[in-house]
Order: sequence, then C-alpha cells, then structure tokens
Amino acid sequence: MKKIIQLLNAIFYMGTLIAMLSGTAAYAQQFDQKYLKWKAEQEAEDARLKIPHVSPPKNYYLAKPALQASTETKISLNHANLEQLQELTGVGLKKAEAIIAYRQKNGKFKNIEEIQQVKGIGPALFAKNKARLAL
Repeated sequence: MKKIIQLLNAIFYMGTLIAMLSGTAAYAQQFDQKYLKWKAEQEAEDARLKIPHVSPPKNYYLAKPALQASTETKISLNHANLEQLQELTGVGLKKAEAIIAYRQKNGKFKNIEEIQQVKGIGPALFAKNKARLAL
C-alpha cells in the first residue's frame, strides 16, 4: 500500500509539472509570435519614415585644409622689390636684400631652385615658399 501511495504521489507531481511546463511553453510561443508581429510593424514604420541621410565623406577629419599660399599671388624672383620679397614665409629685410644682391651680382634667376644659393636660404625655406615663387 505504501508503494501505491508513493506511486500516486509521483504521478500527481509529474502531472503538475507537465501542466506547468506546457503552460509556460504555450506562453513562450505566444510571446514569440507577438514579438515577431511587433518587430515587423516597427520595421515597416521605420522604412516608411526613413529619411535619406547625407553622411560626411569618409575620413573627412583627416583631410588637410588648403594651404593659404596657394591662393596668394606668386612672387617673381627676377622682378620683385624688397616689400614683395618680404611677403615670403621666413623672409625678412636682410634675406630680401640678400636676394636682390644675388640677383644684381649674378643676373636673373634661371630657375626657382637657384634661390637656395642665396645666403640664409636653404632647402627648408625654399620648400615653404616653393608654391609662391616664380621667375
């Protein structure tokens, strides 16, 4: 008799457990269906409201700004006066006078690279002003 009671209790607990699990499974399935329906509605609404987005060019923050020197007028090494020569980056009164003295002594510049022969003007100063130099 004791074994029969234990067996009936086990069957009762198993039945209760199965009933609870089947209810939970049904609820989970119903939840999944409602979620999928909601998600489809949201995606449809998003597509309806979608506004084209203009994005900045890729790596726009890496783009170098245009150099100011490119918009300025060129300075002729063979015709510029003291004031015009002093407009060059790193060229003051003394270097401008040295450029004019070199021009008077050696004649007109043959190419813009020749300015590096002037005392006090080296490759670095030439590189800074190369875009603005003309003959």
